[in-house]
Amino acid sequence: MFDIQIIKEGIGDTPRLHEEVFFFFIAHNQSGELLTNSQHTATKTIIGRGWLQSEIEQALSKMKQGERSLIKIYQSPTSKEFYNQYEIEIIRIGRKKNNPWHLEGEEVYERALELKGLGNGDIKQQKYLEAQDKYLESLNLIKTEYCDRELELQGQLRSNLSLTHLKNKQFELCIKQATNVLQGQPENVKLLHRRAVASIQVDDFERAKADLRLANQLDPQNEEVIKELQSIGEKEKLIKKKQQERAKKMLFGE
Repeated sequence: MFDIQIIKEGIGDTPRLHEEVFFFFIAHNQSGELLTNSQHTATKTIIGRGWLQSEIEQALSKMKQGERSLIKIYQSPTSKEFYNQYEIEIIRIGRKKNNPWHLEGEEVYERALELKGLGNGDIKQQKYLEAQDKYLESLNLIKTEYCDRELELQGQLRSNLSLTHLKNKQFELCIKQATNVLQGQPENVKLLHRRAVASIQVDDFERAKADLRLANQLDPQNEEVIKELQSIGEKEKLIKKKQQERAKKMLFGE
């Protein structure tokens, strides 16, 4: 037994029997604890093949492309006390159109640009989680494309993702995305500063200082970089003091 609630309306028709469906999902139990998710990579199934839990497949068969729904699957048919909840969004129904590669690529690229623009709108409203989802979806669309414009868009998306990760306190992910872009843009002051701020949060002061010094050389008037350079010494001392106090308590049992 399951309930389905539509969060965002989709478009077009629901999937037919034996048709491919690509979707993102995240699952929690009734206590809100995370069970599993698609980790920003679309999951593929074929309706009628029995690859998924029957309730999930039934829910997917009722959804349209672009639709996002909450599905509650109850563990007992007589009680709604215990359940798992899935948030699912269908990305695509059916195979890609059998067009020449450049036309299909054009459609993919335009959709990726649209998602980036929507993410930028979320950033302006400080909706960093929503922006992050759109940037990741956009990146997922073009991550196998290697034309110059796609590579440029990938860099922009990863740069934007580093900001959303920083705002969402996902510091390691911020460092990862910033590092990816800095490999091709080693003098990007904005990303050097962003990676330095995230590095401080994970106590990697040596990398933070190196990034800030380089950023300061490249842009001596950058006030954000100057501010971090001035404060990093005190932050490092504070962390070391806390580590020493923690070690002392462990040693003496205080």
